[in-house]
Amino acid sequence: MTRPVGARGIPSPRTWSRVEVLLAGILLVLAAVSWLLTNSLAMPDMRAGILTGLQPMRLQPLVSVSGLGLFLGTWTVMMAAMMLPGIAPFTVGISRLMGARAGHGILPMLTMGYLLVWGAAGVFGYLVARGFDALAVGGGATGVRAGAAVLLAAGTYQFTPLKRWCLVRCRSPLALVVRYADLAARSRPGALLVGARHGGYCLGCCWALMVVLLAAGMMSLVWMAVIAAVITVEKVLPRGEMFGHVVGVLLAGLGAVLLIAPGLVMV
Repeated sequence: MTRPVGARGIPSPRTWSRVEVLLAGILLVLAAVSWLLTNSLAMPDMRAGILTGLQPMRLQPLVSVSGLGLFLGTWTVMMAAMMLPGIAPFTVGISRLMGARAGHGILPMLTMGYLLVWGAAGVFGYLVARGFDALAVGGGATGVRAGAAVLLAAGTYQFTPLKRWCLVRCRSPLALVVRYADLAARSRPGALLVGARHGGYCLGCCWALMVVLLAAGMMSLVWMAVIAAVITVEKVLPRGEMFGHVVGVLLAGLGAVLLIAPGLVMV
């Protein structure tokens, strides 16, 4: 008997088999380990942003190969911590929709492809973070106003057609399986590519929220948890898009207030 799936291809947790519960559990354990690693890897200057008292780096040059390598390593661990809980139901849906074709290491390759996209996005994240550090040299008000502009832009992005297009595809394993199941089942590189496509959809959906995280404090566990919760609700809950609109209003409203009164968050 075929087990039911929802309209988006994500089955209700009440219908998960033991194997599916184990699969989701593995992803959550990996996420928990990544949270612990993030806490141990985070340096003090990575816990603050231009909205939360960032001080300019004393190390020069501002952009360096060693700095980029360290950033990408910690960024990738951080992305695993934040994103794996949100893709657990999606992965269970992929497993159920693909059935027997989901064997032979396909699901790990899908997850790896997904994380590779987010890891690569760390290059952009590094440049943004170093740009924020340069803004911190200009003083607290300059940094806060730049952060306010980030909040306004991120809030506005929540309402754009591109955001909605990416979110719909990020939320639905059914759409991914219908289009790319044969490619994923054909080989592990094919599964890696399909996972990267899913990661691309999620990157298009969430990049602005990640810039907000960089402005608030990239490796602050508190801000990581807030942004991760927003992303997970958007991806998993039935009214995720409506929730995203509420978040957009809050971000844009806060950005407008801080543009006018940056002293509200200046120490």
